[in-house]
Amino acid sequence: MPIVSLTTDYGWKDPDAAAIRAGLYSEMLRHQVASPMVDVSHDVSPRNHQEAAYILGGAYKAFPKGSVHLMLIDCRPMVNHPPIAAMIDGHYFLTQDHGGLSLLFPGRQPDELVTIDMRNRLDLTDPGDIMTAAAAHVIAGGTISTLGPPRPQWNQLQSTHPEILDRNHAIVHVQYVDHFGQVVTNARETWLKEWQQGRTLKVLARGMVIDRFIDNLGEKMDPGSRYMRINDMGFLELGISWPGQHGVNTASNLFGLGLQDPVELQLR
Repeated sequence: MPIVSLTTDYGWKDPDAAAIRAGLYSEMLRHQVASPMVDVSHDVSPRNHQEAAYILGGAYKAFPKGSVHLMLIDCRPMVNHPPIAAMIDGHYFLTQDHGGLSLLFPGRQPDELVTIDMRNRLDLTDPGDIMTAAAAHVIAGGTISTLGPPRPQWNQLQSTHPEILDRNHAIVHVQYVDHFGQVVTNARETWLKEWQQGRTLKVLARGMVIDRFIDNLGEKMDPGSRYMRINDMGFLELGISWPGQHGVNTASNLFGLGLQDPVELQLR
């Protein structure tokens, strides 16, 4: 059974997340279909497409093939960023074409891509409403090819990449801070191994040294110990064992790191 997922920057305080869910249920009733709905996150930072791509990228593969993923970031009418529907990896992705899918699938192209055209539904003007109607269409067994004309490619957004300064030094950047305040960099395991070539890695985060690498979070550590590891998504993560709550005594707080901040890597 396909599932509908929602990833937005709407937050939980305002009514938008509830309204989009209710609208989707209404559209499914219109088609006389039903599908489970899963909130991936509504806490994406406003207009942060990189963060949305990281969060959805960590979740969508757990869904069954044929699932429909709505990524509603900076969702407002824009001529140059129309709603699109894409099919890739056996999943459907509906979003405005800000370029977020190029961050979710860097260097890849979809199996199918269309611009969503719902001019037959005069009651739909908001991009979010258009995409919920399109999602219900897919859940009901409709193809995305009937949603609108083919689109040659999605818009591109440029993300930061690790910068090698010399043989022993590189700069990476923070791309995500998780619920526990652990810091995820944009250094992929594959890139790191190629650059590292078996040498010992040390991280400098605003003058604070992190030189303990762990294989998993089950390793015995004293509370407050600094560590680095490759997380479940294949990125270099900097953390504190037994972090505090509400942003206090977390890696982000203690290292003084936020989104897009640089982090120095050293090899020896």
